[in-house]
Amino acid sequence: MPPTMKLFILELLLAATSYAAGGHNADAAGTNMSTWHVVWTGGQSNSVGTNSQKSGTYPTWPTTERIQMFCAIKDGGGCRDADGKQPAAPGLEYTFTAARFPMWGEHNVAFSQTFANLLLATLPADHGIIVVNTGVGGTGFIDKKWNVLSTNATYPKDGVLAAQSVNAMVKLHAVQPVALPGKYVFHAMLWHQGEDDAGDNCWPDHFPCRQKPVQHFKSTYCNYLLNDMGKLIDYFRDRFPGASAGTPFIDGGLLPYWTDAASACSQTVFCNNSGSKPVMDAIYALNTSRACTGTADSRIFSDFQADGKTPNGDPDDRSGITGDVIHFNATQAVMMGHQYWAAYQRALMVTTPVASAKTAACNTGGDDVAVASVVTCTK
Repeated sequence: MPPTMKLFILELLLAATSYAAGGHNADAAGTNMSTWHVVWTGGQSNSVGTNSQKSGTYPTWPTTERIQMFCAIKDGGGCRDADGKQPAAPGLEYTFTAARFPMWGEHNVAFSQTFANLLLATLPADHGIIVVNTGVGGTGFIDKKWNVLSTNATYPKDGVLAAQSVNAMVKLHAVQPVALPGKYVFHAMLWHQGEDDAGDNCWPDHFPCRQKPVQHFKSTYCNYLLNDMGKLIDYFRDRFPGASAGTPFIDGGLLPYWTDAASACSQTVFCNNSGSKPVMDAIYALNTSRACTGTADSRIFSDFQADGKTPNGDPDDRSGITGDVIHFNATQAVMMGHQYWAAYQRALMVTTPVASAKTAACNTGGDDVAVASVVTCTK
């Protein structure tokens, strides 16, 4: 295990222990809050905690009424009832409950609850947090699910998941004053996506395409950074209630094993993620395109476990396209929550896009442009 991973595990356990011991007076006021800070999460499978690690084997946070989760998906399919069953029971949609693993809208363990707990520790005692997740596994820009504001005839309208996310946030904004009285503050956006556009797809074929000689689509650096992510950030900042040009938007690096080791495969018929580097590079260059953005660093994880052979990721919940190890396990997902928190704090200092010759060169090739205005990042 790399030294950096050992350090983060230690920090994570210490933080959870401090919280459990009453480090910030978690439940003193229940849901009687003066202010609610809203944190949205979206993307594909890693954003919704697609992993198989069992309870009791990964760090957890105590349940607190000061962190509420919102059931954003109507007619079931996206929320879980009190017993953790899915889909949601009738009448559960558009309601709130204290956040716990697994979160509503999440498969197992993602990074959103860790981020929320770290944020909570910085807030006044009468402030709470609302988390909502509208991510869906196996989705991206190439399948049109998250595309927005495109003039390309291939994408004639906003992607269904982008539009659905806006609808969910509009609904949350409408019901929160009655269900959870207190001031509404939109705080941050957390995003994890990229596998679908970096090769984990069946384009131009149809699912399933495992072990078929399909020419998998792989986005370029400029296309993913500017045409896809840049427009998505602008779209959400413009349409989410309470968001603005200064609302922090944090993305996260992909699983290193998948982008490094698996992408170096030498199969002659099928090599799914060979060429995934441009998307990974674009993810880490997000702050060269938009202000108040940052990237949660997944490079704290080695490609392989200590034996040098076992992929360092979730062993069971693999890619539905290729069978590759592609997801963080639950422990890694919690650790990524710490990385999202660190990236969020860095993003607050990015009041204008970071200078990048590579990103600037994109603007001469017909791609969308970086937005260079100076803004005040909100927190």
